[in-house]
Amino acid sequence: MTMDKKLFITVCPTGALFSRRQNPNQPYTPEEISREVIEAYGEGASLAHIHTRDEHGGPATTTELLTATIDPILDSCPDIIIQPSAAEGYNPEAGQYTYETMRPMVEALHGVNPRYMESTIFTPVSYYLDGMVTLASEDNMVRTISYLQENSIKPEFMAHNWEGILNVKEWLIRPGILERPPFISMGPGMHNAAETYPDPWGMLYLMGMTRMMPEDAVVGASVGGRNWLPLSTLAILLGVDFVRVGMEDHLWMYPHRDEKISSCGEAARKIATIARELGREVGSAKEARRLLGMK
Repeated sequence: MTMDKKLFITVCPTGALFSRRQNPNQPYTPEEISREVIEAYGEGASLAHIHTRDEHGGPATTTELLTATIDPILDSCPDIIIQPSAAEGYNPEAGQYTYETMRPMVEALHGVNPRYMESTIFTPVSYYLDGMVTLASEDNMVRTISYLQENSIKPEFMAHNWEGILNVKEWLIRPGILERPPFISMGPGMHNAAETYPDPWGMLYLMGMTRMMPEDAVVGASVGGRNWLPLSTLAILLGVDFVRVGMEDHLWMYPHRDEKISSCGEAARKIATIARELGREVGSAKEARRLLGMK
């Protein structure tokens, strides 16, 4: 049963970390970002994790940038799940992943079209990144997740470490707050998460996190860093449901070659090919919605 199910692919074209100085192929504009998503959708991606940038390539989140990015995607990929990043939302002074950050973003996007935000990521761990301290707290998690669910937004929990899985279990699942099934992804190699090297310790860490997941969870692997492809392949073998690809998390295609990723479509095609060669078919966006319990 570990392998006898379909694999789903998430595409994340751009985040806050990589610039064109590191990879000339990194998309910046709404047109470039939407093009990356559309290409990856053609290779099997069913969920699009969206960040936007300003004209200089710096992180920027506005309704205008998001709608300009999402509209072409929905025109070409009408059933894809849209997942804007609400890490800082429209109120970066409020801190990352807070109720105060997410609420104005939800209200603005759903005020235009509920399809603009069907899912978002919530990070249930404490970490330090770029001078900002994020502390996981039960009160904020309960308040924020309850609000997202009231607005039919499926939360994806990005567990950079074991703490994240435990917090979701203790604060949301045990008291019956979280709607089933929970969607929890492992994020080794991203931000301040556990490293993915040297082998085999990154693999053992991933295997340990997989064993900690709630029994009915939809499990994802969002592996960052140079060792992302071997660990993503291991995740497919371990039976995870979602694997995330794209130029937000990955600069190099392989851990042992200086070959930069040329497009998100290339990365999606690589994962889809590996999955099929291992006997797992790639699921559609419609099937992903059914698995996640979404409309």
